[in-house]
Amino acid sequence: MSISTSPLPPGTKAPRAFIRTLIWTLPLHLIVTVTVMGGAATYYSLSVSNRGAWASVGGWSLTVLYVVLALIGGAVAGLLNAAQQVVTQVECTLRELLHALPHLRTTAEATGRPIAGIRQEYQQVLDDTVNQTRRRLRLPRWMERLILSLLRSVVVDRFIASCTERGLTLVPPQEFRNWLLAEGVSLGFMLVQDQLFWWRYIILGLLGLLILLAFALVLLTT
Repeated sequence: MSISTSPLPPGTKAPRAFIRTLIWTLPLHLIVTVTVMGGAATYYSLSVSNRGAWASVGGWSLTVLYVVLALIGGAVAGLLNAAQQVVTQVECTLRELLHALPHLRTTAEATGRPIAGIRQEYQQVLDDTVNQTRRRLRLPRWMERLILSLLRSVVVDRFIASCTERGLTLVPPQEFRNWLLAEGVSLGFMLVQDQLFWWRYIILGLLGLLILLAFALVLLTT
């Protein structure tokens, strides 16, 4: 089975590529995390600077450690935030591709395929459509693999379950496209967005705990 696509309609704004999105989000996350964490650690270092040389060395060593952790955590959080924004663009572009399809062409039965044999064919349709979306947006390979792994594990299985619930025994290719537009795309990308959202806030939450730890140390040493 293969799909035939047409270009985006004239006047459609081309979505930003992943690198361009990352250029905007990464510096912002780095500036905020380094400023806040470095500031908290510096405040602790200054609070113990009058307690002797070893306390001062320990305080500034903590500051350096906090800055390094802020750089790493901020970079990962910025990367995840950029990925989350681009996934939204991928979903919109995928919908445009599906809307632009006049039909799905198959060399087998045009009227429908037995439900027991459509899994591999429709997974290939999904792979081909996501691959075309990747080429339009210039997505990195790791993001393409993340999107495909989550979409494969949910979308086709849910579609087959939906066909079974409706009592369909023969499924035409057009039925899969219509279901993707009505439900499948939103369902699959919701999982991708949730993964990126929660990992980003877990990292920011851990950095926040380190900031609280620095202020707790200040209270304990004063």
